Amino acid sequence: MTKDGIENTARRGWPMLNSVLFGPVSQLEDNRDVYVDTLRKAGRSEAEIAALLRNWGVSRQIYVADTDARALEEAREAELWYQESFRKFVIPERIEDAHPSLQPSFRAMAEKLARVTWEGLVRETLAFGSPDTVARHIESMRSIGVGQVLCWMNFGGLPQDRVRRSMELFAREVMPRFRSERS
Repeated sequence: MTKDGIENTARRGWPMLNSVLFGPVSQLEDNRDVYVDTLRKAGRSEAEIAALLRNWGVSRQIYVADTDARALEEAREAELWYQESFRKFVIPERIEDAHPSLQPSFRAMAEKLARVTWEGLVRETLAFGSPDTVARHIESMRSIGVGQVLCWMNFGGLPQDRVRRSMELFAREVMPRFRSERS
């Protein structure tokens, strides 16, 4: 979401929705700060701001397996396929054929996406791993004020048996750690 988009969302008093597709999760803190600052400038009370942050949703790819190594091994191909498909979707094949006013943003996005690597995704972006690891990822999002974690668990053509097993592990071993917080 762009800064303008975040500000427009806040001025309207809507909850914010973000996705973490690449780059560090810490980018969410910048989004939150712009959002809260704009809410305050729009005259929202601290109680209203707190209520809106409870509804702040962040979509994140999540994959749970028995171990970190297994999760990374099982989801790697699907994630890399997703990243390549995303790149093809958002950047024209021939940027020079796009309208001149759009070319700079397409080039900037192409440069940004060219720097995305598997190692970087694992280090900064993905919530893939054992139940303990995935719970730590969710807790880090909650600690910066994310109110709703939108679990994107079926991505990049993952086989359905893997998606189901990941979801079952998530439901059985990760979700219970956060249930009492919302009661």
